[in-house]
Amino acid sequence: MLKRLELGGEMNAIFEQLTAEQQSQINPVPMELKKGYACFHHPLMLHGSFANKSSRSRRALVLNVFADGTQSDTNDIMLRGTDITVEKGSKMQGKFFPLLYDNQ
Repeated sequence: MLKRLELGGEMNAIFEQLTAEQQSQINPVPMELKKGYACFHHPLMLHGSFANKSSRSRRALVLNVFADGTQSDTNDIMLRGTDITVEKGSKMQGKFFPLLYDNQ
């Protein structure tokens, strides 16, 4: 597992963590999405975007989905710039972690 990088960092910084062999296996695939489109990928997939150099804003929504019963592994703030925490070992639930589907 690679070390987690800071949001908003240099896009190519990931290469500092990879061996030459790992770097040679990376084949970036650019993807442009039209307004209103979505992209889904596995949370462990290496992904990111370069700086927005246009005069228009770039908006995005990130939705992380995980199994009901998932427990927090930290007492730290969940998202920089917020005060959202879930006590380590406690179930991820509540206002910021709602149950999306109940198969009962």
